[in-house]
Formats: sequence, C-alpha cells, structure tokens
Amino acid sequence: MQKTFNDTNGHLSPNTPESVIPDEDVGPRDFCFHPHLNIVYFCNEEGSSVTTYQFNTVAGTLRAMQTIPTIPDNFSEKNRCALIQITPTGKSLYVANRGHNSIACFYVDTNTGLLTSLGQTPTEPETRAFSLDPKGDFLFAAGEKSGRLVSYRVNKETGRLTLLETYVVGRAPWWILLTK
Repeated sequence: MQKTFNDTNGHLSPNTPESVIPDEDVGPRDFCFHPHLNIVYFCNEEGSSVTTYQFNTVAGTLRAMQTIPTIPDNFSEKNRCALIQITPTGKSLYVANRGHNSIACFYVDTNTGLLTSLGQTPTEPETRAFSLDPKGDFLFAAGEKSGRLVSYRVNKETGRLTLLETYVVGRAPWWILLTK
C-alpha cells in the first residue's frame, strides 16, 4: 500500500497509485532503504528474492526496477526469506534464507542501486534474525532451530562474509539488535 501522511492531523490517505503489486505472488516481507540513494529493497518471503524499487520522494511512490533470487537456481526445497539489511556504505545487502539456511549476499551498484548476487553464505538452520553492527564490519545471525548465534566479518570491499565464531544462546532466538 502507498499512503500519503498528513503531518498536521496524523491521518493516512490513499496515494496514486494506492498499491504496488508485484508481477508474481512473491510475498514482500521486510524492507530497507538505501542509505544514499532513493532506493528501497524488499525481501520476498514466498518468492525467495529481493526486489529493488525506485523511490519517488516527491510523489511518495515506488517503481519496481529489478527482482533477483536469494537462492541458487538448482535449490528445489522450500525456502522463505526473513530479513533484509544493507551496510551503512550502501555497497552490500544481505537477506536471510530459511530453508536454504544461508545469508544471501549482494553487491549494490552505488550509482543505480541495482544488485548483483555474490552467492550465499551457509548459516544456522532457520535463520530468521540477523543484524549488522552499526559500522557494517560484522554480521550476526541466529539459528531459530539450532539455538546458536554465528558471527561473520564483512569484507567492506567485496561484501563477502567470513565465519568467525559460533555461540550457544538458547532456544529459538528470534531477534538480534546491535547498537553503538
């Protein structure tokens, strides 16, 4: 849904167009804004993909530019995307894959905002939650089914993840929040 906000009375009204409807039933779940461009990224839970949208800041509307898969073409088991985050530099974007049990890694073109897949980094079973630290140096991912938290170093040049350590944290971790 696309709405306009009245900052005097706090009401929302339908925008034109009122909805952004994907070409396929992909189930948009979570989103993040590019830190420097008028771009919004949605991870598609049912579509195992990411859609890049141009954000028109004047009209308050989105226009789809690209949809790219988060899993390999040859993966045939059930997968659902859970969370999406972008580094503070806007050069790398990550999506949690539940089913493929990986973090999908993407290079972000800093001029256009379009994505290039860097592949997937294996992680804990049913990773629903992950978080980048505020500087974008580290990524932590929690395995809902394993009760473990995994830490990775983020390569700021390539966006690739390097496994650092695994921690036992208890049953069904669902959320991670890293702060300064």
